[in-house]
Amino acid sequence: MTALVHPRIKAIGRTLAFTWLALWPLTGQAAGLARRTLVVVPGVGIGPPADINGFNPLLISSVFDEQAANLLFAPLLWINRHLHVDYALSVARAVIVGPHHRSYTILLKKHWLWSNGAPVTARDVAYTYKLIVRLKHRFANYGTGGIPTVVASFTVINPHTIRIITRRPVNPLWFELNGLSLLTPLPAQSWRNTSVARLYDTLTDVAFFRTVDGPFHLQSFQPGRYATFAANKAYSGPNKPYFQRLVFRFLQSPESVFFALRSKRIQIGNLPLSLYRGRHQLTDFRAYPVGPVWGFNYIGFNYANPRIAFLRDVRVRRAIMHAISQRLLIQVLYHGHGLRDYGPVPPRPTTFLSPQARALEKHGAYDPRRARQLLRAAGWRRKPHGMRRKNGRKLAFTLSIPPGDVRGPVLIKDLLARVGIDMRLREKPFNEIVAETEDPRNTHWQAMALAWGLSPYPSAGNIFACGAANNDYHYCNPVLNKRLRALTRPGSLAAMYRYEDYFTSQQPVIVLPASPIIVEAARNLKGLRRALSPLGDFNPEFLRRRHPGPHNPPQNGRLP
Repeated sequence: MTALVHPRIKAIGRTLAFTWLALWPLTGQAAGLARRTLVVVPGVGIGPPADINGFNPLLISSVFDEQAANLLFAPLLWINRHLHVDYALSVARAVIVGPHHRSYTILLKKHWLWSNGAPVTARDVAYTYKLIVRLKHRFANYGTGGIPTVVASFTVINPHTIRIITRRPVNPLWFELNGLSLLTPLPAQSWRNTSVARLYDTLTDVAFFRTVDGPFHLQSFQPGRYATFAANKAYSGPNKPYFQRLVFRFLQSPESVFFALRSKRIQIGNLPLSLYRGRHQLTDFRAYPVGPVWGFNYIGFNYANPRIAFLRDVRVRRAIMHAISQRLLIQVLYHGHGLRDYGPVPPRPTTFLSPQARALEKHGAYDPRRARQLLRAAGWRRKPHGMRRKNGRKLAFTLSIPPGDVRGPVLIKDLLARVGIDMRLREKPFNEIVAETEDPRNTHWQAMALAWGLSPYPSAGNIFACGAANNDYHYCNPVLNKRLRALTRPGSLAAMYRYEDYFTSQQPVIVLPASPIIVEAARNLKGLRRALSPLGDFNPEFLRRRHPGPHNPPQNGRLP
């Protein structure tokens, strides 16, 4: 009984405290708090808003949750916008690679502290690694970068040194950017006796996340409403947060973000492309384009669903690719600011793009005549102005889309109808779509329209390899598997080129245009370039206010 009642008492106490502060005039200490408070929405620099549902970096799969978790826990390796490790911001001070690409020695900084004053040590990194091993595929990135699947031994040499031996020689760039970067230190002393079941039960428990080493700590959480963070006074990084308080308001549509910006209830938010022409109304804000985000937009299919078995035919998938005019989508949806994209490697930066991918981006793949040829070759026939049929069955599937994301799917629906494919649309909450696709027993959903954020080294083996942790599509292609494995071995960019070119020929998911996110930020904020990364990170510790004054949040002293 106590365990159930006690958190409720704490929650009521927090609500009362917020109500009291909301009525407090902005003078003295309260005015100082207001000047140092920043109100934003989840998903800044990523996409349409969504709620935060957890703060444990090993038990989340949404980039919205990841943004929040990154505020609490400092990364072992900080990956910057140029896809390099920035050791000035990392908990690690160096990674030493052995001569045969099998030995990796990680040296930790000695000054990094937890918020309770205890040092961050190799034992905390070891706890994270052992927890990943225990979680197995419940960890969304299990196997990404070879953690723990290619690790032969993980040894704590001393409090600030770890040595990892791999089972075979591996590509150091892949292993560091995608694998070692997952080993975010977690507070072993505080969590060591916590069961996995308990970790799930405490995903949003404020008291559980008391010990942190990131720039902020969790102050309060109200499901469906907001999450509030306070600056971690013991933060060991070089950039101490200027803002003492950070509030994530949970808004349910892109349009609500626009109106929250216009009324100054939030200070940073993504400009909805549907309201792009109304941006002049945001007079106290300035636009800051981010990206395209390091990832891709796509239509994904449930290959385990027998009702859409026709999508297992690569000719049908290639027909869909050729039927979609990405140039039209960019003009209509992105107001000309997007880039064509057909493969698993984002078009910017061009570091990993193959010559074929560059040519496709330049010339496009829109060819409805070719789409019709492929469908006829696959046995799908149509009567004039009708949908295609084969053996009495219509060529049709249902696409689940998040609320507010209708214009693009409607346009794609029309383009597919022109070649005889019937794509039906069904709006569902973002969290419901994620829950459906992550359930391996669910063979009922057919297709979904989402975006995927990539690891810095864009191998994507965790989503497209047979049986991979995030292969929610039940897709399995032995040739693609072989090319994915080649990316993990020491070698040149040739392996990356072979992988992405084969992917483009197969279209396991239909990749859609890449679009920059236009972030609107209050004019008196500076540091946006460092705070917003194409990798989807949001690092508010880099933000500062140019001229603190009466226009700073929260407006009229009100909190969310």
